[in-house]
Amino acid sequence: MNQPKQLLFVFASALLIGCGGGGGGSSACSALKINEGESCEGGVPTVAAVLSVGQNNRIGTCTGTLISQTAVLTAAHCVIGRPKGIVISVPGHVRPASQYFIHPGFRPVQYGSIVGMIFDLAVVKFNDPIPVGPAPILLSKGAPEPGEELVAYGVGVDEQGTAYLDRLQSGDVEIKATYLTFAGVNHGLLYETVSDGSGNTCKGDSGGPILARNSSGQWGVVAITSFSPLVSNERPCIPTSGGTLAVQSPVQNEAAVNFIRSVAPDAAIN
Repeated sequence: MNQPKQLLFVFASALLIGCGGGGGGSSACSALKINEGESCEGGVPTVAAVLSVGQNNRIGTCTGTLISQTAVLTAAHCVIGRPKGIVISVPGHVRPASQYFIHPGFRPVQYGSIVGMIFDLAVVKFNDPIPVGPAPILLSKGAPEPGEELVAYGVGVDEQGTAYLDRLQSGDVEIKATYLTFAGVNHGLLYETVSDGSGNTCKGDSGGPILARNSSGQWGVVAITSFSPLVSNERPCIPTSGGTLAVQSPVQNEAAVNFIRSVAPDAAIN
């Protein structure tokens, strides 16, 4: 293990001593808010923190989803800068990454006044399995319907403006989450959601899972958080009213599914 990865591993392990076990399965919480609300309680998918050491030696934080016991799905822009080391952290378990894969179609796209991303998907692999249940990719139904309620999970900045590593140091290890309303598909390759004004994804939630139900009521991952072009300048990421937009990279289309299966053939599917 190289020195940056080793230092990151030791740092993450020290923070996680005494944390509870991860929550496997695919149920969603009943009271969910990432910002302007409550912590997520109850059953959650197996959400991971993706910690990386950049070329400037700073630690970056993103969110990921355990899709098999040796693979985490996250956002490509979280690992695109060739990090010196990556560590996967699930409550009670820390793993150094052995390799990572970026979707070959990952590229920027103009999105209003900002540059967004298409196929913003990456899979981080590790050798020592994490013995908890992975979250399934939802392929038993198509894209969500406009107006459908989705659930977004993340380890990013919370309603107090506190980052994940600061929360860990203070003993708060709860996952944050919020309800979002599906708005539609843009560019044919991006899912759009809107907030009701009570919660939204924020910095550090990139790569986190977006869940929907199939006709049997089972939850599965339909997309991952990618970017939010419309946020308040005064209160970044915190919605000031309903209609705040977030954009996700879907995992249900053929190109996304083929990529995931090619690098993580044991990924859970629903």
